[in-house]
Amino acid sequence: MHVDRRDADGTRWQGVAAMAWDNRGATYQLKLEVGLSMLITRINLLVLTSEGVIDDTGVVPVTATEKRKGRAQTATHFNRDAKAITFSATTATAPWQEGAQDKASVPFQLAAIGRADVNQLVGNIDILVGEEKEATVFRFQLVGEEELDTQMGRLVTWHLRRPPKPGTYSSQLDIWLAPSMQWYPVQIRNTEASGALTTQTVTKITVNDATGK
Repeated sequence: MHVDRRDADGTRWQGVAAMAWDNRGATYQLKLEVGLSMLITRINLLVLTSEGVIDDTGVVPVTATEKRKGRAQTATHFNRDAKAITFSATTATAPWQEGAQDKASVPFQLAAIGRADVNQLVGNIDILVGEEKEATVFRFQLVGEEELDTQMGRLVTWHLRRPPKPGTYSSQLDIWLAPSMQWYPVQIRNTEASGALTTQTVTKITVNDATGK
């Protein structure tokens, strides 16, 4: 994915992101890396990982990690049996609930919802998301069907938005899912309260079968 970032002061920079989704049937592994493109190297700014199981409810995270440049890695644990979400960065716990996700897995859970029945994307979609130190309900709303111009050509997408929620989260999150691409997220945009804007747009999708071909 191509990353386009505009800071609140107007400074712009470009980068690259790689999202790897490994579906092993009953289990999955997911990794997202976002970095700056340099002449001879790349600097990772953010690395998210998620692993867990896949069942009738969709994506069920067990462990998620987050590593930002200059900061220690944190981990979030989803204990389904104990119905608790715990965090390495704090002793606090949050109640686990069916459909709970981490920040990396949210787009794939939305994709699973659309893949199962597109009508489920209409109306409010509430997803409990475990972050670094807490769990917050993200409420997504369907903006509508839109066409995106990408390096892969023009893609028909379903645009979902999580508007800012005063007192909980101040940023807006927009996700575009492409039904023709197995509902994979083909664009993700985060609009911060400061006005800073980060957009990740697909440049290439590679699908490997179980043999690795």
